[in-house]
Amino acid sequence: MTCAIDVNNLFFNYENFSMQDIKMELHQAEHKAMVGLNGSGKTTLFKLMLGLLKPSAGEIFVFEEKVEQENLWKIRREIGFLFQNPDDQLFAPTVWEDVAFGPRNLGLPEEEVSKRVKDSLDFVGMLNYAERPVNQMSHGQAKRVALAGILTMEPCILFLDEPFTGLDFPMVKGIVEIIQKLRSQGISVLFTTHNRFFLEHWADSVVVLKEGRVIFDGPTEEALSTPVVLEQIGDWDKLRNQMRDSRRSG
Repeated sequence: MTCAIDVNNLFFNYENFSMQDIKMELHQAEHKAMVGLNGSGKTTLFKLMLGLLKPSAGEIFVFEEKVEQENLWKIRREIGFLFQNPDDQLFAPTVWEDVAFGPRNLGLPEEEVSKRVKDSLDFVGMLNYAERPVNQMSHGQAKRVALAGILTMEPCILFLDEPFTGLDFPMVKGIVEIIQKLRSQGISVLFTTHNRFFLEHWADSVVVLKEGRVIFDGPTEEALSTPVVLEQIGDWDKLRNQMRDSRRSG
């Protein structure tokens, strides 16, 4: 199986936080959940893999290309990063202009830019919003537009930071369907979540971080039956039973 991302013996230090001996793989077309309590290092690891932070030791490879200063432009074309809050990602006056920014920045001909923008907006179901100001959309619509902007760059890997936060059910369903289509095209997905539902039903594997260390990396089914993992993602079955017992006793 082709390895999309390979993290080897990674160390990183920042003020009072450190990441130690991080090892992780993401394979082509794999859906991998990255979970852990707040402050465990999830966002830091995203930034290290994108080359936004430099490790103190260890190596990261994206399709066998080492992440280092001289090839960051190439690495970042392979990876699309969807922020948790799409407002942090949208900045142009209109939806069309925002989605067109990436391919224009690559110096592509305007004809190719227009094709990519149209195809990406159509793919996420936002083509009819092309002329709308970016500040006049719902949270879910903005998230779709941000995703369209990523897709115009034709990445092979997607990083999704809490992709379903703040979305109602129809929007969650829509985003799931979009990502499933991308998976059928061979795109790899690494996403963070605190929601066990998406671990059980969307992730092929799970990597669990605790205080800057990987404490588990393996199949989802195994993760959900491992006590040390449940401590980090929450034993929702136990909580559900406690709530039921409390309601009955009340």
